[in-house]
Amino acid sequence: MYWRSARPAQAVLLVLLMRGVLGGCARPQGVLFEPIKPARVWPPPPEVPRIQLVGLLRDSGDLQAAQSAGESFKAALRGPRPPITFEGPHAVAVRRAELLAVADAAGACVHIVDLQARTHTRISGWSEEERFGVPLGVAWARERLFVTDAQRHEVIELDAAGRFQGRFGCDILIRPVGIGYIRERDELYVVDGGAHCLVGFDLAGRKVRTIGGPGNACGAFNYPTHVSSAGDRLLVADSGNFRVQLMDLDGNCLRAIGRKGDGAGDFALPKGVAFDRDGHLYVVDAQFENVQIFNPEGQLLLAFGMEGSGPGEFSLPAGLAIDDEDRIWVTESGNRRIQVFAYLGAEL
Repeated sequence: MYWRSARPAQAVLLVLLMRGVLGGCARPQGVLFEPIKPARVWPPPPEVPRIQLVGLLRDSGDLQAAQSAGESFKAALRGPRPPITFEGPHAVAVRRAELLAVADAAGACVHIVDLQARTHTRISGWSEEERFGVPLGVAWARERLFVTDAQRHEVIELDAAGRFQGRFGCDILIRPVGIGYIRERDELYVVDGGAHCLVGFDLAGRKVRTIGGPGNACGAFNYPTHVSSAGDRLLVADSGNFRVQLMDLDGNCLRAIGRKGDGAGDFALPKGVAFDRDGHLYVVDAQFENVQIFNPEGQLLLAFGMEGSGPGEFSLPAGLAIDDEDRIWVTESGNRRIQVFAYLGAEL
């Protein structure tokens, strides 16, 4: 089996189940996770909160599917199915706040989570011979999912259900890591960490541009890892240079943000990057184990998270995505989970 799909079942005692059948206590649709108690917000009181932790996704059981009484009764009779778990989630992408895709490097697989249907599918390959090696990046483009595989030196294309559609780049890419869909150009920008550049492809897999090259000048890269876009702006994690770069879509450097250090606004290992709806810049630091938020001028506005395994704490965070409902998804390979935060919209 190269696919594994599950609709999560609630582990409940039969007596509680029967009370649910009689009382109609199905979870309302639209509630993704159990509430975090006590609430975790940043900055803490008495300041006005800007970021709030809203959920943890550790396995398919955390989806907590809202089932009808009849469906719950059938699930209890057949017994709970083993949950699908994350082994080393590295990158995350969300399509219209409905479909979550996760590149699981340690698990050599890709997860597709339907947030509405509450289903979780794990895809490790598409034939006996063709399997994922080290998937490190995911991006939705139209109705398709594109996955970078550093071991296979290529980009693999899947449909929204996870079925194989094609692949490209193996004769061009050295070590593809991050990937982003540039809606304004209908192109994919692949971060090639081995070549220290971004490579642009059209959706048919034809190379159309190269951005950057090795170096430490503004516009050059040293082992870049992640990329995100918003409008006519790119944000690139220039990890080996301990900074992120804000660029236009042609790769002209507008601003380099950060430096090596341990102070506020410094970086040790910047990775996942994203923009929120107000244009703020989010950067995951895998070594500081936090997320820092900057304005477009490069001023640090807020940081959240710290080392640990509790709610709101991180262990080896890497991937970052912000969906259409202002939810912030952060992957952690150390804790084998995804944490979900909300941007509350208050001015940072």
